[in-house]
Amino acid sequence: MDTGTATDYGLSKLFYDLQGAPLAAEYRADRAAVIERYRLDDDVRRALLDDDMAVLAPRVNAYLLRYYFGIIGMADDAFIAKIRATADRG
Repeated sequence: MDTGTATDYGLSKLFYDLQGAPLAAEYRADRAAVIERYRLDDDVRRALLDDDMAVLAPRVNAYLLRYYFGIIGMADDAFIAKIRATADRG
């Protein structure tokens, strides 16, 4: 997949589904178990477990990305700093 231009449907679906409170709580308790339910490449799975924004950002809608990092507990100012650092590297 060309991660510079393509979105990852499985990743987008996961992020969208996490908008439901029960799944979000389950995800915070055991990410790996929830991730296994989605068709994701191994590098995406690792990126989710490592909070690797550089891998995730090009593959998903920016609004879903921001929501996701909020779900996992990242403060908004930390998210903005991390996304800027990721953009500066790219």
